[in-house]
Amino acid sequence: MKTMPSRQGYTVGQTAKICQISIQTLHFYDKIGLVKPHRVDGQNGYRYYSSQDILAVKIVQDLQSMQFTLEQIGQILKSKSMDSIPELMREKKAEAEENIRMLETLVGTIDQRLRHLDTGRQLRNEFEHTQVVVELKTYSDRFIAFERKRDECGMEASVIRFMALFDRIKAHGLTIDGHILTIYHEDILTFDRDDSDIEICVPLLPTKPEPAFTRWLPGGDYISAVYAGFPNEDTCKSLFQRLKDWMNLNGYEENGPVLERYLIDFAHMIHTDDFIVDLQIPVKNVLTL
Repeated sequence: MKTMPSRQGYTVGQTAKICQISIQTLHFYDKIGLVKPHRVDGQNGYRYYSSQDILAVKIVQDLQSMQFTLEQIGQILKSKSMDSIPELMREKKAEAEENIRMLETLVGTIDQRLRHLDTGRQLRNEFEHTQVVVELKTYSDRFIAFERKRDECGMEASVIRFMALFDRIKAHGLTIDGHILTIYHEDILTFDRDDSDIEICVPLLPTKPEPAFTRWLPGGDYISAVYAGFPNEDTCKSLFQRLKDWMNLNGYEENGPVLERYLIDFAHMIHTDDFIVDLQIPVKNVLTL
């Protein structure tokens, strides 16, 4: 049935039905001065809306569909000029484009995390049949976020430092692109675990300009020992010596500081039994005449 106004105008109920919103919403718009009724009966307090009022409600709904705030919509409705509307539209478009960029970054991060989880699951299955996998690997230059300082060598200190580095990465809108790692700028066999020169690193997709807390980790050959279990001093020293023996037998020598890659998703860091560690030594061939 067609809604017909009285001579005073449309009632609150009729207006709500036409605009397909609740009566409470109309009362709220009235309260904040966004859309006020054309007439209020002085005797019974009934509100009556004109066709212009209904048009204003429809404009509010249209602008809300583009996620304008009620404050912004109020400014548009009160404006006597159309000049402000294109600029507000451009601002809203830029905001939407930024949201899209952030969502695309989120999708990329989730994809990368899923790859980490799949890799970890596959490696854990492999370690049901072997304890350590030793192999020679070659890496290209890697773009990383880093923080280097003297600090305690341990899980608790490392987690706090990685959290702070993750926050900086997020604040700069950078995208993580690989497993986190630690570089030991010390002799791995003799260093003081209470006061060590340790650099924590997070691989990233390259970006321009490069923030001050990023750098390129040089590529090259690395002799690697991958094992399952929580990293500790005894395991690290034992495997390091095993890698040194391999280097001596195969004509290689150290070519930089030792590093550890943690082949786990960040969510697994709380489950120490799920750790998979890749201990690496950068190497080069020993020249023989």
